Amino acid sequence: MAAARPVHALSLWRRLLIALIRGFYFRRARALNFAPQGDRPRLLLCSHRNGAIDGYVVLSACPRAQFTLSAQLLRNPLLRLMFSGIPVVRAKDRQRYSMRRGDFPDPMDAICAHLRAGGALAFFPEGGSEWGHAPLPYQSGHARVVRRLLEEGVPLEVVPLGLFYRRPDAFRSEVEVLAGDSIDLPPRGAEETPRQWEKRLKRIMGTALDAVSVHCPDQETFARVERLAATQADTATDDASYVAYPFLVVFALLFAPVLLAGGYAGKKADGRNTITFFRMIGGLAAALLWLPVLLVLFGFYPLLFSVLWLMAWAGWRNFPEV
Repeated sequence: MAAARPVHALSLWRRLLIALIRGFYFRRARALNFAPQGDRPRLLLCSHRNGAIDGYVVLSACPRAQFTLSAQLLRNPLLRLMFSGIPVVRAKDRQRYSMRRGDFPDPMDAICAHLRAGGALAFFPEGGSEWGHAPLPYQSGHARVVRRLLEEGVPLEVVPLGLFYRRPDAFRSEVEVLAGDSIDLPPRGAEETPRQWEKRLKRIMGTALDAVSVHCPDQETFARVERLAATQADTATDDASYVAYPFLVVFALLFAPVLLAGGYAGKKADGRNTITFFRMIGGLAAALLWLPVLLVLFGFYPLLFSVLWLMAWAGWRNFPEV
């Protein structure tokens, strides 16, 4: 049944670019308990914590997955370089950018086609991200997709993924993807209408996603947990940063345009959950201009820049969260 290539598969070069950006920015991105069941269509239900960058993190667990994304991320060439996926026009996209749903293919049809072909797809049921103590209300799109594919007899696996950032707005922070068990999807009951079945599927999937997501009782409790995580991170990196101080300086100087551009862009963010997104955009724009300069300098002074690159690599490895 599975096609050789899912309909909306990410290209190899884009997966490599995403891995490079993610690897440069985060100290570590790792998946916990992620064990896909065989080779079949897979819908990854993901918590939404840190804006568009959540998609990058999900790909650290499932590199061949595609994801849905807000159509606003396709507005200009730089954003289209960083992001690709099945576009969804949200209400806020229509208000801010005068986008229309008819400007893009129907996302439900595109999602179902991708999954029918045997692909994996990351879906963010909250519809938007927020750095809060609990998930935002879940929308119904994922339940419609699951109901439609189950009615067609597609052997779909649905896996909940919770995203946990130590600090969502920090360069060289850590992030983990916690996977839950594959969700047991019940068949339609004899007395159920399709709509009632869809609502029941949504409740079941929402409960499973809640179980692996950040879910503190209130904002105050969440703030305490966050402060504890930051304290542990500071303790772990203080000694290493002190020993590696000369290498940190070389890294900061060699990549100063990238770091400064990213830092400046981050100040334009409209919330804590979008700072990393803005930093990555600014940093990538600067890197596209600065890296060719470094390569030219390497051509003139290969020995010197070989040493500087090695020192910068050691500095990057030990760079503290900022």
